[in-house]
Amino acid sequence: MAITWFDRCAVVVDLFVIIKAATFPTLRAAFKKPTLFFRPRTLRDVFFENVWAFMGDNVDERGAMTKRDLLPRARGVVLELGAGHGHNCKYLDKTRVTKYIALEPNPYMHEKIVENATKAGFQASQIQIIGHGAEKTAEILEALNGGQVDTLVSILTLCGIPNAEETLKRMIRDLLKPGGQLLFYEHVRCDPEPTLVWWQTFWTFLWEPLVGCRLDQPTHVYIEQASEWDERGVWGKLPEE
Repeated sequence: MAITWFDRCAVVVDLFVIIKAATFPTLRAAFKKPTLFFRPRTLRDVFFENVWAFMGDNVDERGAMTKRDLLPRARGVVLELGAGHGHNCKYLDKTRVTKYIALEPNPYMHEKIVENATKAGFQASQIQIIGHGAEKTAEILEALNGGQVDTLVSILTLCGIPNAEETLKRMIRDLLKPGGQLLFYEHVRCDPEPTLVWWQTFWTFLWEPLVGCRLDQPTHVYIEQASEWDERGVWGKLPEE
């Protein structure tokens, strides 16, 4: 696959559009509530919510074909990592899923999660939001009352989880029932193209603080190296030649 200069620098264009779209509503929120200027972490949450309000529908639409095939496989109690606005719950089969649990540390996302889960057909009693990051395994277990889930769902999320390799292993070990499943759809480091890997690494220093994910994260390797699986089934989306 030929790597063009547009491929190398597309991140800059995307960042410009994202910053332009999210900065004004974030500043508007801060001027309405000036204490946000003195709470940088909370202000960052507001910014990320505005980023997702701008790009979430488009990201969802671009992955819809894959998710329509993948997510109906979920069953029982489902825990979605980094649920964002809850776009993905509409792809779940409500005849197979008994409860939808959204793991989302950004409190400004929670209202949309409830809205989208309700639209998808889940009752209030079937929806739970846990406001922790994926790395907080003990706190998640406490919120689950010590229980485990039948299905873990990770859609374009592992790239933004701190120490993702170890976190994934802990989540599979501690949160997933024996015989449970992990359904994932991730963008990954493009190992077959060393030139593209270099550019992914180069642009990560800008992309990660503004969008919240590492472009050079080898998430496919982390999943393959998890040793807990009795059976593996992998679905992927490959770049076009």
